[in-house]
Amino acid sequence: MSVPRADVAHLLRRAGFGGTVAEVDALAALPSWTAVVDRVLDTSAAPADSVPAAVEDREDQWYPPWVAAVHHWTDRMATSPTPIVEKMALFWHGLFTSSTDKVYPRLVFHQVATYRRLGLGDLHTLAQAMAVDPAMLVYLDNESNVAGKPNENFARELMELFLLGQGHYGEADVAAMARAWTGHGVDRTTERYAFSPSRHDAGTKTIFGITRAWDGPDTITEMVRGSRQAACARFITTKLWTFLAGPPIAPATLDALAGAFVASGMQVRALVRALFLHPDFRAPATRTGLVRSPVEWVAATMRALGLPAAVLHPEWWVERCGQRLYAPPNVGGWRGNEGWISTSTAWGRAAFASHTRWKASDAGVFAGYGDLAPAVAVQRALDRFGIDDPSPVTRSSLEAFVAGEQTARRRWAVTPGLVALTMLSPDFQMA
Repeated sequence: MSVPRADVAHLLRRAGFGGTVAEVDALAALPSWTAVVDRVLDTSAAPADSVPAAVEDREDQWYPPWVAAVHHWTDRMATSPTPIVEKMALFWHGLFTSSTDKVYPRLVFHQVATYRRLGLGDLHTLAQAMAVDPAMLVYLDNESNVAGKPNENFARELMELFLLGQGHYGEADVAAMARAWTGHGVDRTTERYAFSPSRHDAGTKTIFGITRAWDGPDTITEMVRGSRQAACARFITTKLWTFLAGPPIAPATLDALAGAFVASGMQVRALVRALFLHPDFRAPATRTGLVRSPVEWVAATMRALGLPAAVLHPEWWVERCGQRLYAPPNVGGWRGNEGWISTSTAWGRAAFASHTRWKASDAGVFAGYGDLAPAVAVQRALDRFGIDDPSPVTRSSLEAFVAGEQTARRRWAVTPGLVALTMLSPDFQMA
């Protein structure tokens, strides 16, 4: 094989939600790492998006639509032939945040659909779409941002948390940018973006030291394509590295990736490609440096076991594990990585694993494994969960469990127990 299987398995965990033995073997047979990365980034087979009818329910506009939205997205994560699309939608959902704590689930659902559609494309196009998305306009109060009474919420977060980061703007920029975004709101009847010239401050404003009659979208162009482009490229690169790689990014790596991003014209796919091709992505510290988020872990479980959301009901468990889909905790998004680890979230994961083991057993997953030699049963379980290179402790612990149940004449317990223990292994909880 031309490419190490361990490298391919690592990429499939980071670019999606894990891979089967057959998927790893097929990619490892390609002639180069570049060919592997390009194949993973080929989204031509992405399935068409759809809107479940329950998402648009106007009778009970909160819980049933949210459940339908969670089922829709986790099923896509688990079954899509192009999981990188869903992974990037999850990234943008955690960066350009809106939440059902304040916004109807249907609006956040459609916002995520926009991230799915544009998430690997031009950053300028994506940022402009995000800024006039109804969920965003409601969530950060820009619908009430009007001439004479500017609301600074969206303007501040657009710079601090979405595109630039601290140190690249001043308070005067916040005030002026808020004025630039006046009049950009939502028609509550149609639930679509609407610009109101009478509510817009058309006067001159000074932003980033440039004085002109700024309008809101102009400010995004300035950040992504103009005087703040370098800062924007470094900010987004750092965020994406943290999401897909994990460890703190080395200065030289940041320079290289941000430079490639700028050189591409701020194309997100080019940045992701450069990230996956960078030697640091395959370094030992990166391989062991990222914990799967609860949603990723649940989706990886669904993918491995072939069980849909209607059976496993992720809406019952993801929040107990620390991540309520469509509802980041605040405008800063989820902390990620070590932020997923706590006593309470560990109990949440254990509860989901316990629930899943019986659903998997009912579905015939691992049927007959209790009659296999412990080493064989464990290897098949590891293969099913996409654990390509398990730690010796994980392998020996799982084999000891199978052997112990067989010795105790509880062969029936091997199937559900092996599901739960493999799910809870450090190997499967790491991305």
